[in-house]
Amino acid sequence: MSYSIVVRGEQIYGGLVVPRVRPSFKVSNSELIEFLKDRLRDRSDADRPMYTVYVPDPTGEYHALVSFDYPEAAAAPIGDVLVRVPKGVYAKFAPNGDYHDPVEDVWAQVDDATASAEITRAYREEIEIWHGAKSVELFISILV
Repeated sequence: MSYSIVVRGEQIYGGLVVPRVRPSFKVSNSELIEFLKDRLRDRSDADRPMYTVYVPDPTGEYHALVSFDYPEAAAAPIGDVLVRVPKGVYAKFAPNGDYHDPVEDVWAQVDDATASAEITRAYREEIEIWHGAKSVELFISILV
């Protein structure tokens, strides 16, 4: 397991939402998430990172926003769901090769770090950044 503690600045994301999910590699690898990623790729001519932002609501349910980042809300396409993620402290995970699937790899590391009490999850926004089909980073909100 390998991670670093980082501070991420505020960011605006816009995209397509999947309601009521539990953040995990199973959601990230689901057919619905892949479908939404394809829809976003179809309408974007830019080769840029894609995000899956897991956003909790006041009841504790999470919703997954498959998205791109934007410098301001007005830059996002009309009809996209928007979310502003505030500045925060995160544990940043990258695949270490323990699993063939890079998404399962990073989520397994999160489970290990949480179970061993190396990190304490804050259960706020959690962010996957896709730099291509097989390159992913995972940012887990933590308490400090």
